[in-house]
Amino acid sequence: MYFSLKTFVIITACLLSGCAAVQYNDGDKVSIQSDGWYGLDSLHDTAVKACQQYGKSKAVYIHSANMNPNLPKGSGVQNTIWKCEP
Repeated sequence: MYFSLKTFVIITACLLSGCAAVQYNDGDKVSIQSDGWYGLDSLHDTAVKACQQYGKSKAVYIHSANMNPNLPKGSGVQNTIWKCEP
């Protein structure tokens, strides 16, 4: 698998400092990838901003899951899904 230098730098920065980033946004659903210690309040703020890019004003929590299913629930990198609403 080939990664650009920019991708490598972003991933390294996230691993060292922790981060949350929008992984997918189609205006109906938003997927946010984050470290396990990020709270839903912080992720909600990010999801609302992502929904606002499509003229929506709310983000409703749907589901969270570990990116690595072998880790205990709530630990490691999380993938959180939000639904955008008017």
